[in-house]
Amino acid sequence: MFDWFRTKLKFKVLTAVGLFLFACSSQEYTTAKLAIQQSEWSKADEWLPKAMAVEPDNPEIPIVYAIEVHARNKDWKEMYDMFQKAISIDPNKKVEIRTVFLPVSEQVNNYTQFYWAEQFNKGVEKFKEIQSDPDNKNKYLNEAITYFTNASIINPKDPQTYTTLSKCYLDLDDKEKAIGFIKIAVEKDPESFSSNFTAGQILLRCGLGSEAVIPYYKKAVQIEPSNSNALRELASMYYDIGEKEQSIKVFNDALKNEQDKIIKADLFFNLGVIHNQMENYEEAEKAFDEAYYLNEDDFEAALGMASSYEGLGDKYFNGTDGFTKDFELAVRWYRKAEKKIKDVKSIDFENESEYQRQLELIRYKRDIAEQN
Repeated sequence: MFDWFRTKLKFKVLTAVGLFLFACSSQEYTTAKLAIQQSEWSKADEWLPKAMAVEPDNPEIPIVYAIEVHARNKDWKEMYDMFQKAISIDPNKKVEIRTVFLPVSEQVNNYTQFYWAEQFNKGVEKFKEIQSDPDNKNKYLNEAITYFTNASIINPKDPQTYTTLSKCYLDLDDKEKAIGFIKIAVEKDPESFSSNFTAGQILLRCGLGSEAVIPYYKKAVQIEPSNSNALRELASMYYDIGEKEQSIKVFNDALKNEQDKIIKADLFFNLGVIHNQMENYEEAEKAFDEAYYLNEDDFEAALGMASSYEGLGDKYFNGTDGFTKDFELAVRWYRKAEKKIKDVKSIDFENESEYQRQLELIRYKRDIAEQN
């Protein structure tokens, strides 16, 4: 008897609390909440605007309107507007949304992230379907774009969404939209390494010149000075516009910050290529030697060394660019070039005939030098 009475009393207390909470609301908001409890969504849509009209200082109502009506209808712009309305009223006021009490700003952030992730992930799933059904690539891309666009409406501040949209449009060969969205990504978060680095890559693929691309790679390097990928791309851009000294500086900066042996070997190789093209053969030889030391399978580095040795042989043979004519030294460098070509033949044996022609040319030069 006593236990039954206590249970009954508890029920009455809870009912009283519920009535008290509804009593604190306007009749319009109470009607709207009852409609939501009964899943009468059209009725909730009718009464929530009326509730906002009579309770303009209550930030809870626009949040409820956003998630219980607009989100259910996938009216993302309207949902976003309601969230902003709630924040403009009072971002710090604690409100109850689906039995959870949190400040308005946290409620808005939590639901924004939830719906953003929902739409973004659906876009990713559509994108993945291309792998299993490449013949319908454009179909899946357009479907993915729809979801990513929804995500950008839900959270227009997120740069990742615009970067992803840019990549989708690039895959559709719509370069104008690809460029437009990647620029928006950078505008949304100008201090983002990912946005700036991706912008450089996409603008380059869209056919823009080095002058247009360099600022993005340069900014990426400023944000992450040790990122060798960004440094390598920036150096390549400087090289393309003829600023080779600047390109060398960037590569040297990259080498100071890189620990991975293979990446470091690539950086030394690229540095060697630039020195070779500038006819800095001694510096080129050092760079290629470092590349080959770090990666003995890099036959291109060995070829670069051979080219540098041959170039030094030519300098001594002709006595040009400040070199004193010295046939003995020319022969020595030609012999080193021959040896390195032989090393390459043993690695890249499939192209042996091509290397044999190079070898015969170097031997011809050496023979002439030896006759003087």
